[in-house]
Parts: sequence; C-alpha cells; structure tokens
Amino acid sequence: PMITRRGFLLGSIGAGALLPARSMLAKAAQPETVINFEVPPGACDCHTHIFGDPAKYPLYSGRTYTPEIALPEEMNAMHRLLHLQRVVIVTPSVYGTDNASTLDGIRTRGADARGIAVINDQTPESELDAMGRAGIRGIRLNLSTGGTNDPDVARDRFVGAIERMRGRDWHIQSFTSLQVIAALKDIVASSPVPVVFDHFGGAKAVLGTQQPGFADLLALVRSGKAYVKISGAYS
Repeated sequence: PMITRRGFLLGSIGAGALLPARSMLAKAAQPETVINFEVPPGACDCHTHIFGDPAKYPLYSGRTYTPEIALPEEMNAMHRLLHLQRVVIVTPSVYGTDNASTLDGIRTRGADARGIAVINDQTPESELDAMGRAGIRGIRLNLSTGGTNDPDVARDRFVGAIERMRGRDWHIQSFTSLQVIAALKDIVASSPVPVVFDHFGGAKAVLGTQQPGFADLLALVRSGKAYVKISGAYS
C-alpha cells in the first residue's frame, strides 16, 4: 500500500533522519474526505499539538522526536473542514516546560480553545495564574514519553500535581501505562481534582480487555473519578 505522509515522517524520524522545517512539505496535512454526516455543535478535538517555527519556539534539547511544523492557522483550517468547533491544545514533550507555542495556538483560535500546560517544581504560581487567564485548564504529566514507568516515581509526581491543582479549577492529564494506572488507582480514586488519561490510558488493542490494569482503568472511569481520551489511535 502507499505509505502515508505521517508514516513516512515517523519512519524517517525513527531512523534518525533530520527533517529541516518545511523542506519536503509545504504545509501540515489536511483532510481530503468531505464530511457527509451531521457533526453536533460544540464538537471538540480534545487533544492536539501546535508546533511553531523553531526559530520562534525552540525545541527542548532532551526531546525524543523532532516534529514537522504544524501552525495554528493550519489546525483551524482542518477543524473547519471537519466541523469541529472546539479544541484542547496540549503542550507536547518536545518543548519541555515551555508552553509558548500552546498559548499562541489558544490566542489564534480564540474563545473556542483551551489548553493543557507542562510545568515543573520551579514553575511559579504567578505563571500558573497568567496561563489560567490565557485559557490553560490543566497540566500534563507525560510519564510515558519521559520513560517514567516506576510507579513510585509516578506516585510522587501525581501527589505533587494534586497539591498544586487543588486550589484551581483545573485537571491533571497523564500519558502513562496501564501498569502505572493500576498502581495509582487509590490516588486517582481519592483525588480532589479530575484526572484524565490520554491515548486510551496506554491500553493496547491487540491485547484485548483482559490485559493487566484494564479493569482498574474501567473501574476509575465508571466511578466518575477519571476520564480517558480516545486519542492517539495510530500508535
């Protein structure tokens, strides 16, 4: 079958190829299939990233991949074609704790956009206040991309995040594995702030419903204490 644009890019990156910005492709991919069904008002793309010009938004030196440019205007054009009114823009791991590109995406989109930031222990409360005014509504603990599979480390990070979010109307979002979710189920069940697991909670379709930790994830969802994003299906 014909290789997809995304597949080519991911394969090139995995092979260690360097991809100069816009050297091969004029713009980010856009949908080509016309939507022929009713999309409800308020439909939301709950997980997307903005990758700005690296000259303006420098990439984190410790990143595990190098993305192509994907601008706010291209995202907005894609959403218009897909009839998606709202969007949640998430700071990706390639920026570390620099949320500038995400905030630019929110500003460009306007009132229908919200964002999820990445912070660390040195991020001051004043910066969180400013990001809240700009549309940020949660923080992301990217445990999987950071290689954090130790439940004890994850527990410490979750406890710290809960303490920082307790006084805000925000939520905690995490990219992690079912193994870690199972180990943290007591913390999630007692959390005073909502918890969101992105990318299917790390569940693998090929392993089915009996894979370890899947029942724990379902129990948290049924209890109303956790949400799961149906996102990242390509992985």
